[in-house]
Amino acid sequence: TFVVGREQQKVFAHRCVLACRCQAFQGMLSQGLTGSEDSPGSVPPQGPFILGNVQPEVFLAVIEFLYTNSVTLNSRIALDVLTSSVEYGLQDLCKLCVKFIKDTLSVEQVCEALQVSVTPL
Repeated sequence: TFVVGREQQKVFAHRCVLACRCQAFQGMLSQGLTGSEDSPGSVPPQGPFILGNVQPEVFLAVIEFLYTNSVTLNSRIALDVLTSSVEYGLQDLCKLCVKFIKDTLSVEQVCEALQVSVTPL
């Protein structure tokens, strides 16, 4: 269970899917294991994991990608999903976001896109 954004929206996902598809989630979900090799029956903490700085719609897009290897983007979330894909080390999601942004870039969005491109994570 993840608690996402200021809205504190609950998002449910399967730990094994996230850990298999993303090293960042694997690390997050395995924290708290005591002697994981010595105790094969140890279960990582169930959460909830608090992600207060991510919009729920953005996090749901990342989860969608991890489950389906595709993503539904729109101009409101594309740049934030791109930022999250870089944070989580999801190169294929990053490529999908860049393609979407290139295909839909407008005069209204160009300044925001430029800002995201030069802002360090």
